[in-house]
Amino acid sequence: MGTDKPESSSVWIIGYGNLQRRDDGIGHYVVDRISREIGNEAKITLRSMHQLDPMLAEEVQGAEVVIFVDATVEPHEHDLIWTRVQPQRPLSPIGMHHLNLSMLAALLESLYERSPRMWVVSVKANDLGHGEGLSAEAQEKGERAIAEIIQFCCGEVIDNRHGFINDGACLSGQEESKT
Repeated sequence: MGTDKPESSSVWIIGYGNLQRRDDGIGHYVVDRISREIGNEAKITLRSMHQLDPMLAEEVQGAEVVIFVDATVEPHEHDLIWTRVQPQRPLSPIGMHHLNLSMLAALLESLYERSPRMWVVSVKANDLGHGEGLSAEAQEKGERAIAEIIQFCCGEVIDNRHGFINDGACLSGQEESKT
């Protein structure tokens, strides 16, 4: 068994949820659209998954920032909310079918002595009925999440094309207006 850590991007964006439950698939939608926006130019790893898995800790161990995108039915005044994820050790052993973000953060600390900055972007879901595809409202909220995440990442990663942080170039390759 090798001791080398897998190569990793400094920023990961992970969308998760059930694609068969309409708006619960918002995380997949956001990751897919961000992939089309930024292409391969930015040093960002994008991943979609049905649910969180303890093996994810190994994959993201080298990350500096991890952003999760998920649907929520929790009541809040905004359609999307960013929440910082803090490590929390579970009272019982981690099960194979349930892992929350705080447990994942604790797993990273325990196994790899790593504490990447982690956020979850929770997008308000309107329709969690059986079926595929997002509601029009969820797509609109997803577009807002995409814009916010890309803007956040513009301040977090080095633009490899220019070699600067915050040089005005966004991840989509568009230059900042000079007017």
